[in-house]
Amino acid sequence: MKRLLLIFIALAGAWSAQADGLADGWRALADYRPEQALKLFDTAAADPAVARAARFGRGVALLAKQPVDAAQLAEARRIFEELAGSGGDDAAQGARFFLARLAQHHQPQADDALAARQFEQLIAAQPDSPWAQAALSRLALLRLYALDRSTAPAARLTGAEALIAVAREPQAESDLRSALAEAIFYYKLPVARALPHLLAVERLGKVDAVTRADVLVQIAEVSVLTGDKAQARVFYAKLLQEFPRDQRHTMVQEKLKALE
Repeated sequence: MKRLLLIFIALAGAWSAQADGLADGWRALADYRPEQALKLFDTAAADPAVARAARFGRGVALLAKQPVDAAQLAEARRIFEELAGSGGDDAAQGARFFLARLAQHHQPQADDALAARQFEQLIAAQPDSPWAQAALSRLALLRLYALDRSTAPAARLTGAEALIAVAREPQAESDLRSALAEAIFYYKLPVARALPHLLAVERLGKVDAVTRADVLVQIAEVSVLTGDKAQARVFYAKLLQEFPRDQRHTMVQEKLKALE
């Protein structure tokens, strides 16, 4: 959800020059005020120049307004299908993203295959768009856990790792590589395969403090297991320096002594 809020805020800035109602509507959504957002998007839709963007905003606000009833879902789906099928602009890209979310999260029975196809179509058509970048980690999770469960985990991981080549934004790459590393641990695959993903997450610097501390420890632990004691010492030391109150201090200090 945090990723989507950042996109909403970006949309408010990008569309503020087109119509105040659009910008205010996205700000309202980012502030968890969907009812106000609906009114603002409906007002903005009276301007033909911004009608598509306002329609898209209305669809998103319908999904955000709780509780979401069947009528809201049906209207949102109609809006997104109309927009996704009639152009390639920001509204169309966002609409396809939310069609995937509808398939995955807003049906009595999730349709993971349909969600994956929507994400894949979005990424193939507009890989640089913020919606496509936000879709990367979501598609990776589908490939890792939900789709084709008869396929061996290692092969599923390879299919998800192929998405790294499409990651353009640091946040998108960080989210994607975090998901890949977690899958390696979950499926008990060789831990060396997680190391480049963890190192990239640390380098990109897009995770919160709690997650960063965990990543530093994971890098150090995997480095020990793969025989790179020098790298393990570097990342254990980073934890001690950056997080002086972390509850793992004693354990890390003992591991550093053992490595020496």
